[in-house]
Amino acid sequence: MSHYVIAVHCGAGYHSTQKEDAYKTLCKTACIKVSRMLEKNIDAVESVTEAVRYLENSELTNAGVGSNLNIRGSVECDAAIMEGKQLMFGAVGAISGVQNPVTVSAKLLTRQLGKKLSLGRLHPSVIVGEGANKWARENGLYTVDTGCLVTDYSRKTFNSHKTKLDILNEKINSKKRKFTVQSQEKSEESCAVLETEEGIQDTVGAIVMDTAGNIASAVSSGGISLKQPGRLGPAATYGAGCWAYNQRPGKPGVGTVTSGSGEHIMKTLLARESALSIQRENNVSLGLSNSFKESFLGCEQIKQQLQSEFLEGEKEKLAGVLALGQNEDKTVEVLWGHTTNSMCIGYMSPTLKRPKVVMSRLPEGGIPGQSFTMSGVSV
Repeated sequence: MSHYVIAVHCGAGYHSTQKEDAYKTLCKTACIKVSRMLEKNIDAVESVTEAVRYLENSELTNAGVGSNLNIRGSVECDAAIMEGKQLMFGAVGAISGVQNPVTVSAKLLTRQLGKKLSLGRLHPSVIVGEGANKWARENGLYTVDTGCLVTDYSRKTFNSHKTKLDILNEKINSKKRKFTVQSQEKSEESCAVLETEEGIQDTVGAIVMDTAGNIASAVSSGGISLKQPGRLGPAATYGAGCWAYNQRPGKPGVGTVTSGSGEHIMKTLLARESALSIQRENNVSLGLSNSFKESFLGCEQIKQQLQSEFLEGEKEKLAGVLALGQNEDKTVEVLWGHTTNSMCIGYMSPTLKRPKVVMSRLPEGGIPGQSFTMSGVSV
């Protein structure tokens, strides 16, 4: 049997120990489901789409069903997919009424691989908002009432977060302060803190290498709780949420997907920078480690802490990266690294015979947003 690899994650953030088995089972089942497709020589794009679609359908994840609610109490999702052969990318942003945003992203990508539109026009690679929903309907993709994506847990979480935000705003009003930009930023910051406290995870993602050696990566997210309607996150941003590049002469094949604090991931183009670092070092573990140290957290040199110039002054930098690297000798490695409290990963290949699942957590004494942990395996 030709070699293939499937790797998935269900968020870098905080995963409660009470639900750990459920998260692991979700990743395990996704790997089994997609491995059966890959054994039938289904290509990387279709396979990675199915992996993320399965994760979107779980109420455990902040993607598709069960997504975080925005400030108005509704669901808006982001998703993207990239393939490594022709380096095409498709994404949807702030889309409502679609249970599986990744399928819309996949349709956008496959259209780009086909013929051009009339008069030589190019197919879109990214569509957002109502335009994205309309495009999905016109292209035969399943749409639903946005209320169908709201779960009891997401509604309960929204009510809790909204109450705390209202209390904060009431305190500001009571002191007769106007809503300045500074006060708004404090409100948004408090929402981010709430996510950490109440165990909300961010983007889900998957990477696939099919039996022909093609690599594809895909991500999907409901975004941050109480976000501004229309907010675009890293899952729909080129170079931030996912990256894929097939092996070429002198360049290893690589796939990456990210999760965590969206604005930080977008500012650092973390998926692309991680992939380029892996290729530059021609070593998956060294490349991933360097990308976090140089592009995200910063690194220590001559006893002086050097910060990422894009996140200078940020005290808490939360992100996770799942990476797949194909070496020149055809061996494949799956690695993950994160600065968040935890990250749940699953992976599978013919050599492993059965899926492996890991709930990666920061070591004892580690500080979320400041500490970094990384692990991986040859598959």
